[in-house]
Amino acid sequence: MHTSHWFSLLGLLFTAAPAASAPQSFGAWFDARVKAEKAVVRERFQLDLDGDGQEDDVVCYDFKDAEGPGTTTPVILVGMATGERFALRGGGLGPIGFVGCPSAPSSKTKGRPNSLYLGGNGLTGYVGSVSVLFDKKGPLLVGGNTGDRYHAWRMDLVSQRTELSSYEYSESQTEEPVPSRSAAMLVSGTQEPAPPAPVWVSWGKKNWSGDADAGLKAQWLRKGTTVTLIATLHDDQPVPAADASAKAILGADHLELWWSEPTADSTRAVQLGVARTADGKPVATWFQPPGRKDQALPAIRWTAPDRFEVDLPVSWLVPKPREGGTVHDGDVEPPSALASFTVVFSDSDGKGQETLVATTEQRPGATNFSSLYLAEPGSSYPRLSKGVFSWRPIQPSTTLRELVSE
Repeated sequence: MHTSHWFSLLGLLFTAAPAASAPQSFGAWFDARVKAEKAVVRERFQLDLDGDGQEDDVVCYDFKDAEGPGTTTPVILVGMATGERFALRGGGLGPIGFVGCPSAPSSKTKGRPNSLYLGGNGLTGYVGSVSVLFDKKGPLLVGGNTGDRYHAWRMDLVSQRTELSSYEYSESQTEEPVPSRSAAMLVSGTQEPAPPAPVWVSWGKKNWSGDADAGLKAQWLRKGTTVTLIATLHDDQPVPAADASAKAILGADHLELWWSEPTADSTRAVQLGVARTADGKPVATWFQPPGRKDQALPAIRWTAPDRFEVDLPVSWLVPKPREGGTVHDGDVEPPSALASFTVVFSDSDGKGQETLVATTEQRPGATNFSSLYLAEPGSSYPRLSKGVFSWRPIQPSTTLRELVSE
């Protein structure tokens, strides 16, 4: 009796307790702020920006400039269905002082996420844009473009490709320049590696009869402060290394990993050679050693006759940002973890180097790299640097006016 009375009393107490009020939605909050502050809404639409199946809010607004006939700089707000809110405004795209309001995509491209396209124009014909997704921490970079009368640059992390065209104008120029292509390799921060990056036969194409002759698949995965390259090889005539010497590795089928080592004032090209012996033992050597003396070789595994893995510390690849400094890739500030890196498969067929299959279209070298974009642990894409659009999280107490005047 006492027990049943106690549970009955608990039921009354919980029934009588007032239900917690639901947090104000982004749409309701924004409508109230627009009404109170007399903001001008330029764009408003919904788009699933984090892939969770729920529509997220995107708005763009400005204010009539009290001191002139124009308007203030537009501000873009993103309200996630999960409750997080972010503001984007300002520069970060080369000479572009501000970005224009985005528009809702007219259609969805199969196989691509619903990214938000943000861009603007600058002086002397300069244009720049980025495509972003979002998670609970903020925007994630999935693509970028810049261009002016001297260049056109395009990077896409869905296809993992970069193209750069350089223009030299003259009266005799009649043809468009041939773009320089390379991989924009994506390092996944999730449990699954990113899809294989694109590769090219960068040298020795006359000796190459197809992927079965010499093929390379390069995939990347991040775990904490370590990134892992997973390289799958195709080779119709495997040639093992006799030993771990540089001469023996160069004469065998081998992998070359090139990267630009960050230093205090500049960069230094590093080259690692990796092969396997006839009994399957992994062997490696520095073709071009790091600047630090007696640097140990990274952890290397041949997990199958055609599959190689190497673990590299992030600190070997990504420079620590200087206090107050900004690192730029062309004219677009990159994400917080961007490295210069090239993966190469050298096929010998017992006659020395015959073919190079690489993540650069041009022959690999100390001044010619592809790019490595590192996602944070738990993310599929890299975090957009906060210098781009001066993005930041916002709270329900934030006013629309203060986002313009910052």
